[in-house]
Amino acid sequence: MRPSNPHASRPSGSAAAHSSPRRSRGAAVALGYALAVAALAALAPVRADDGGPWIRVNQLGYLPDDPKIAVLSSATPQTGAFTVGDFSADIGPDCGAWGPFAHNYRLDFTAVRTPGRYRVRAGGVASPEFTIGPDAYRDVPPRLLEFLRLQRCGDNPVTGRKCHPQDAIDVETGRPVDLVGGWHDAADRIKHMVTTTYCVAALALAGADEEAQYGAALVARIHPDARTIYVQIGDDRDHGPPLGLWHEDQTDYGWGPGGPRPAWPATGRPQGPKFQNRSTGMANLAGRAAAALALTGRIEHAESAYRLARTRPGCAMSVPVKAPHYYMEATDRDDLEWAATELYIATRRPEYRAQALAFARQAGVSEWMGVAAGTPAAARLTATTQAAGSTQPASAPAGGPARHGHYECFPYVNLAHWRLYPHVDAAAQAELAGFYRTALERVQALAERNPYRLGTPLVWCSTNNVIAVATQAVLYERMTDDRRFRPLAAECRDWLFGRNPWGVSLVVGVPPDGDTPRRPHHLFWKLAQRLPVGAVVDGPVYRDIYDGLKFAPLSDDRHARFQSEIGVYHDDFADFSTNEPILDGTVSLLLLLRVWE
Repeated sequence: MRPSNPHASRPSGSAAAHSSPRRSRGAAVALGYALAVAALAALAPVRADDGGPWIRVNQLGYLPDDPKIAVLSSATPQTGAFTVGDFSADIGPDCGAWGPFAHNYRLDFTAVRTPGRYRVRAGGVASPEFTIGPDAYRDVPPRLLEFLRLQRCGDNPVTGRKCHPQDAIDVETGRPVDLVGGWHDAADRIKHMVTTTYCVAALALAGADEEAQYGAALVARIHPDARTIYVQIGDDRDHGPPLGLWHEDQTDYGWGPGGPRPAWPATGRPQGPKFQNRSTGMANLAGRAAAALALTGRIEHAESAYRLARTRPGCAMSVPVKAPHYYMEATDRDDLEWAATELYIATRRPEYRAQALAFARQAGVSEWMGVAAGTPAAARLTATTQAAGSTQPASAPAGGPARHGHYECFPYVNLAHWRLYPHVDAAAQAELAGFYRTALERVQALAERNPYRLGTPLVWCSTNNVIAVATQAVLYERMTDDRRFRPLAAECRDWLFGRNPWGVSLVVGVPPDGDTPRRPHHLFWKLAQRLPVGAVVDGPVYRDIYDGLKFAPLSDDRHARFQSEIGVYHDDFADFSTNEPILDGTVSLLLLLRVWE
């Protein structure tokens, strides 16, 4: 969930969070092609009793040479064989208790390579049907891009309507500025430049040029002069009633209902009228903007943003207004490295390469990856709970990954190491690859402590962490031809597509016949009954994170049997901590699938 969502600070049952909002019949008719919920409700056969067993599998499928491991979980011990088509093997040793299950078994069917549709069968139950084949993921990128088009601000190709044409008014000067365009963040109407700058750069690297250019036009405008860069358009007042779709927004920010929205310039110091962030500079935002602008061909603008980044070190954070949550990014070294790297690739000026390598050595190993709870390294992370208004440290489950603050380590994987790698000598290449390898070894050591091989923390937007590890593993393999982390990447990818304790793919509508989010925290679902197909949702969180937030009551919990202290996930509109679509996570998955090719 986004840190600025004011639902977190309202009492349960508030008008915006729990009342029956007006339905926009006109919007629903205009959309026309609203998906039937029943089409997403097809589930695999399972046992009716609460003791299981259950088989968790990647519901989308596998490439022929992928590692392929399902998990059989049960309340009672299991013995015997499992089958996948004509393949049969023993279920193997009991991996012990984890999460909601007392007994877990890893069913390895990597040997099955023949293309086709399959189920895993064991203990009288069967998994959902899935694909093995070279085209198993062919249809996923278009679905992810479909969600991005739905999120567009300005001219929206899905609704056919314009929205927020008056963006925006500078809150420091009171002057109008042209900041129309970009994407709405998650279910919010806010436009966060912390995430938008990353999305533009990652889309460009994923080959999604049309969508990258759409976002890049706004990124260019947030840096109108040498000293200015805007960190946010709108704020967390956007959830106030009456609720409406993008083009129906009647929020009053002080200039009348539906009028201009505030543009928050990064100031390099704490911001917020009541709850303040801990901003220290501009370099993270300006550096990432420079990388995005260079990747989309705006070199002069990119160089200007990079100069701003170098003169204003530190981090710009999103601005809280009604609630104390915000993006709390803690380092700028990776963003400065990325900016210098992309400028070197675009211009071939040697000073950019030298600067990129210097920043790379300062960025080093991604700080959060593979850090175990209770270690000195864990103490260096902010490790905050996400309870409303809370900044108290919280420990992860014993032996598990250490927590970090909300977006503290964004964008989670340092793509600049990969981008710089081909442009430096062998010694420097060894350093860059070593940064990736060290982090992956640490994550792998944590993952091997549980049967689902989860090596990342279940903090807010946990899917971002999972995707980042898979991406780094694949990039390391591309850089070095060392395949040792391919299994780790597959374990992460499989978690996303349903091989998790809840048995849910964390991508709305993917696969179309699978168990995916049916009631996401998104206005188009709430008001127009249109599922945001292709959206990656936040994903599971530790129970204490969920318990510390204030929600409207859940309508029901179809996954109640699978909740535990390890983590919770609720397929319900009310749960904005686990079931809200995230723009940056969706773009990150698109990039992962592209580099996996």
